[in-house]
Formats: sequence, structure tokens, C-alpha cells
Amino acid sequence: MGVFLSRNDDSALYKEAYEEAQRIIRISEEGRISFEKIDKDNEKIETIESKLTTSKLAKKLGLKTDDLEDKLIVVGYLETRDGKPFITVKGKEAGGEFRMGKHGPYFLWPENLIIERMGGN
Repeated sequence: MGVFLSRNDDSALYKEAYEEAQRIIRISEEGRISFEKIDKDNEKIETIESKLTTSKLAKKLGLKTDDLEDKLIVVGYLETRDGKPFITVKGKEAGGEFRMGKHGPYFLWPENLIIERMGGN
């Protein structure tokens, strides 16, 4: 089942539906699950850190995604090129990762990411 919306018939409704679809896509990007891998032969424990998308991390921090992205730019984890965010070396050192998903590019961040300067805070 589907719903047909025409931009020509109702541009405001079309825009709202498009923005909601984009929001759902953004929040559905999966993060990583944290687990420990134990090598019984060497008794070595490897911890895989849980990572969240920018939108899920923003929600966890009680921020809007755009506000968190702005803060990541301020602290130097992201930079803007041609109006698009790019991860920096500092962002990678903090545990950030760039990923290309079926709906476009996104970033993963450690769920316990420390943002040194939160826009003056």
C-alpha cells in the first residue's frame, strides 16, 4: 500500500512528508553493538566499542542533530567543505568513522564521545 503525494497539488504536504521520510531514514541508521571477544588460547579480551550515528548520539545527549553537528565542527571533529561535513583527523582520533550507507553518507561516533568544548559550555 502506498500514498501518492504530488508536489504540484500540495507543495507544503509534499515537503512535510519528504522531511519526515528523511528523519526516519536518519534515525534508522544502525550503530554498532558493544561486545567482548575472548580468545581462550591467549586469554586475550578485545572490547569493541559501541558506536552511534550522529542523530542517535544527538538524541542521547538531548540535542538536535544539526546542533550536535555544529558542535562537532566547533571542536574540530568535522569540517565543512562545499557545504558538506567531512570527518577530520581529530574526529577519527576521537573514534569517529565515515560510512556510506544505502541512503547516503553518515558518521559513527563512540557513544561515550567526549566533546571538549560544547559551544562555550
